[in-house]
Amino acid sequence: MILRFLMVSWFVTGAAFADPDRVTIQGQSAGSGDDLPWPVAAALSGPTDRYPHNVLGRIPALTTLTVTAQVCAGCAVPDVTAQLTLSAPLVFEDVAPRLWDVTGDGRPEIVVVQSHAQLGARLTVWALREPGDSDAPLFRMLASTDFIGTRFRWLAPVGIGDFTGDGRIEIAYVETPHLGKTLRLVGLEGDRLVERVALSGVTNHRIGEEVIAGGVRTCDGQSEVILASSDWRRVVAVGWQDGALTSRDLGPLRDRQDFTAALTCGR
Repeated sequence: MILRFLMVSWFVTGAAFADPDRVTIQGQSAGSGDDLPWPVAAALSGPTDRYPHNVLGRIPALTTLTVTAQVCAGCAVPDVTAQLTLSAPLVFEDVAPRLWDVTGDGRPEIVVVQSHAQLGARLTVWALREPGDSDAPLFRMLASTDFIGTRFRWLAPVGIGDFTGDGRIEIAYVETPHLGKTLRLVGLEGDRLVERVALSGVTNHRIGEEVIAGGVRTCDGQSEVILASSDWRRVVAVGWQDGALTSRDLGPLRDRQDFTAALTCGR
């Protein structure tokens, strides 16, 4: 049987921090004969005022993650739609979810910032059910960082890649881009995103902006993170050199076109 449409609502118990074993599912679930859906798009909705941080300007805190998937990569069949809804004290606090292959198996996961009313933000990775695991939920939280630990403290994802050259995938994000301005590279270890290396003095977001600046480029086989200096005057490339993260100046930061130029390896 091919599943044509599916709506799944997830609710996190109020006392929990949204660990995978604290999530319950309500609604229809896929049968054991269904093929594994393949994520092709994701979006956030459900604005709420229960977490009035307003760091993203007109983008409010949101409660619902909707993922559109196919039953196989590139197959010409109707899409599957799955929906996850958070209850208090949790919200999504992000410009958009991302489809990134965190596990390295060629199948994308969903990466999105989640915030707690008292503990601030953390980075979360959500996955659809693995092949042959018909008893598992269709959609589960695969891993996360720790919450920052303080209300109204946020993080801004940058990109994904093998930044240290050891063959392992890292996710790059800037923790507290308005205050601490620290780039962190984290990798998947069990059900956690564990920090592998960090560098301070860089940023990728200003309060009230509805976009996250910079990104990731790979030039001459080396992945680098493109960011702004802490004072927003320079574009910098952060890469791995001599066993450590180093920041290299790429020139003045006048507008977002300078980020675009840097991402094309033109600087």
